[in-house]
Amino acid sequence: MLSDKEYMSHSLELNLFFLRIIKEHIIFAAPALPPKNLDLTNMLIEMKGRFEKLLDRTVDMSLGIVSPEVLASGELVTKFTLPAEEKTQSLTGIPIDMSITKKQLGSRGDNSPGNISPMVSKVSELNKEIIGLMNLALTDQENLLKDVLICKAFSYIYPLMLDHVIREGHFYVMMLSRLEKRDELDSVRKMIEEELNWNRIMHEHSEFIRGYLDPSEDELIQTADKFAVETEKLVAETETLPSQPANLPGVTRQSLNLVTNLRNFKLQGVAGILGCKIKSIIPPLLGDHVLREANHYLRLLKTL
Repeated sequence: MLSDKEYMSHSLELNLFFLRIIKEHIIFAAPALPPKNLDLTNMLIEMKGRFEKLLDRTVDMSLGIVSPEVLASGELVTKFTLPAEEKTQSLTGIPIDMSITKKQLGSRGDNSPGNISPMVSKVSELNKEIIGLMNLALTDQENLLKDVLICKAFSYIYPLMLDHVIREGHFYVMMLSRLEKRDELDSVRKMIEEELNWNRIMHEHSEFIRGYLDPSEDELIQTADKFAVETEKLVAETETLPSQPANLPGVTRQSLNLVTNLRNFKLQGVAGILGCKIKSIIPPLLGDHVLREANHYLRLLKTL
């Protein structure tokens, strides 16, 4: 069983990472819908605002609880996050609460809360509220994907990307639900499950980057395609781990090396997109988004 301190730190760290990821999924989905779906667009923007309020609450609750390693990992915010938000809001017209990012960029993680006992129930209330809102968001996303697949709706986002964000959402809910049960998260089975999840995400990121680049960006497309091929092989190896768990350390080392290289490619990408030096249909915030996910996974791999 997790201690109160472990439960709180794991919960708040998970929420700081995923709440920003989830609200950005909505930011990417809303402008990808045609004018016919204005009502749905407005509903998505309203839901994004609800996730932003939850993220803001989480930031305030996290002072002195979140580990320095998480704060320094680049998974919560990067030096690109604020300019990417500013540029994406300007380009799409989707409102973004940038005060949260400014608050996080100024946070050093000090101001220890002292007695954490009163905070435990507040963290649990937060987790349960997030799970409730996530289930609503997932229902909307699943309905949109279903309509796209039967040609009742259109989106400029790939169907695979809609499926990708739905799976990420379900993974987040599963992780929060485990924390609410005070379930230990470091069994070998769960390590394999998490590594498989994130290797699949890294593989699909490589495919999305390749597909969203302008056809004239030959060199970048070739690099993205190389990562897509390599991560596909890595996913296949990770899929063998449930029956061969002794191979986990070797696969983890492969994952660490490959994802480090992919993270560096994403780092160059977001800088190029913000500098208007790369031709693509990748929103600046999406570039920072996939960079933060790689940073998050690299921290997890290093702990393994």
